[in-house]
Amino acid sequence: MKSLLESDLHSRIRNINIEVDTLVVGSTIESLVYSFLNNIPFVCSQFSHPRIFEYFNSQQDLSLFGLINTPHNRQTNLGSISQGINQHILWEKLFFHLSLAGLFPFPTRAISLRVSGNTLHASTANARMAKFHFNKLVIFDDKELVGVGAPQIIGNKYTVYDWFNVRSGMKHEYDQLEDTTDFVNRVVFYPSSRVDGNHNFKDAVAISYITQELLNSFECSDINARFKTLYMMKGVGIRGARNGRDMKNKARYKYYSVKIENTCREIVDPPKVYESSSNIIFNSDSFGDIINKNPLQDSYVSRIIK
Repeated sequence: MKSLLESDLHSRIRNINIEVDTLVVGSTIESLVYSFLNNIPFVCSQFSHPRIFEYFNSQQDLSLFGLINTPHNRQTNLGSISQGINQHILWEKLFFHLSLAGLFPFPTRAISLRVSGNTLHASTANARMAKFHFNKLVIFDDKELVGVGAPQIIGNKYTVYDWFNVRSGMKHEYDQLEDTTDFVNRVVFYPSSRVDGNHNFKDAVAISYITQELLNSFECSDINARFKTLYMMKGVGIRGARNGRDMKNKARYKYYSVKIENTCREIVDPPKVYESSSNIIFNSDSFGDIINKNPLQDSYVSRIIK
């Protein structure tokens, strides 16, 4: 008898059925905002938190989420620009409170998502399965998602992030360097996680927009991204660490050259456009559009988040 009970319990744990009216797929900041405003549960196959250098527009009102969007100036090679707070602050707050309100019913991310009729099958790494029976499915992220057909339009450029550890030249005034070409279109500097505490030591990431034909070429390789990043840094006068005084002029210092090293290359697929149906909606609205189109519903999560 005991083994039968254990078998039944194991079966119930592995196969979970959840009835929902509407379900959100994705964990981008847009999907979390949509889930929050409409009091809708969400599932995801990856935690799509904003990158460390992504900020809100300084004019964006975030009081809806109990946040003050304090503007600050960021220095670029084209002058000073005003930006708001880091998007990661809102993402973490939303994710925590949505989970607290029971709107993230899965204890972790799913390794695969499959749509079959009005059911979303979500499986985890430990072979557990949850079936979400929905009337409406709102999709923000198609990662690891099957059963929704082929995209109608696929963009032709990948977004490529080349991340660098700056070994010499970590302290300078710049937050961002911009160029007019797609390859290393921007170099963004951010506080280094390799240094503890509150500091002004910066590492860098180069952002490029590359077609599939050029993606694996040497011309657009991570090595050339490093060379161009060095060129852009030196072009605005960024120097390496001090190397003692100039023996011919004791009032001047000598400096090492800027030194950076590749840590990893992150490649993001081009955007895709799917055709929506009566019960499966592909949502590509921006952060601002979602707020404008979806008035806040009174709910447990809307009351605890402020």
